[in-house]
Amino acid sequence: MTMKISGSMIRKARKQRGLSQVQLAEGICTQATISGIKTQNTCSSFEILCKVCDRLKLDLTQVTSNPEYGDKLFSLIDESMRHNRFQKANQFIKQISFDKLTSKASRGRYSCYLGYINLFIDDDMNEAIYNFNVMLTRYSATDYTFYQAWANLGLGLAYQNQGKPLRAQEYIEVSTEILKKLKSDEKQDLFAIVDLYVRIIDLYLDIENYDCALELIKDISGKLTQADLIYKLDVLAEQESKCYYAKGQVVCGTMKQFAAFFISQLRGNTELSEKIVKHNQAHIVEIVKQELAKTEGLPTLIK
Repeated sequence: MTMKISGSMIRKARKQRGLSQVQLAEGICTQATISGIKTQNTCSSFEILCKVCDRLKLDLTQVTSNPEYGDKLFSLIDESMRHNRFQKANQFIKQISFDKLTSKASRGRYSCYLGYINLFIDDDMNEAIYNFNVMLTRYSATDYTFYQAWANLGLGLAYQNQGKPLRAQEYIEVSTEILKKLKSDEKQDLFAIVDLYVRIIDLYLDIENYDCALELIKDISGKLTQADLIYKLDVLAEQESKCYYAKGQVVCGTMKQFAAFFISQLRGNTELSEKIVKHNQAHIVEIVKQELAKTEGLPTLIK
């Protein structure tokens, strides 16, 4: 599937980072592909586009074209909600006229967004459940879509907040099964799918279903590794550590904490790296410092 994108945006970001087309393409695609992106404003591979954006520290919403009414605002809403900026997302939603939305898909997305506003801003679980169900029953597409997975997760969150964990589990499982299908489709936004995996895993941690959480972490981490991406691998490693700690596997949990620390430094996720070193593992860091102090001035031997 060929996607319309902004080649000039990618070119500008590449130049700002001091990369040549050859350097940007290295390990991702051919230099000719990068050149084609710039001149034709299209990309035939979603996986390539993800990797290029990741290397340039760009969001997909910054480079993809949005020709239909509401699509540009929808991209901004997606981006805000994926980073838990629901107040900002709500401001964008208020700029959309529902009556001008012409397709089932766009109306379904709108209903899904409203459900999350009900969930995280209005604190109205019944209204959230209503809007998620509207999306799934009135505007649902024939094929599985990301927004069906997102709406099912929303229902799970709403029922969890109502103190109905068994009902919540049903919808979480539906959302998970949809995502497992979507992650194998290179036309899908892998970053968005990872974000949804992270939220589902958080919910499994809340309901203390650590085995399901570990299964999902392994599943999506494997997909990221296969795609040669480190997007949120640090977050996933920390989630994995919580599972191991809860299961009494302290050594495994601690190892995963430090794996999360090193990956977070690579990703520039200072919030997580500081949390691990200054809070979660501060006692171990102190022990290491004390041991290193004992060997100060002594030669270091590496065999």
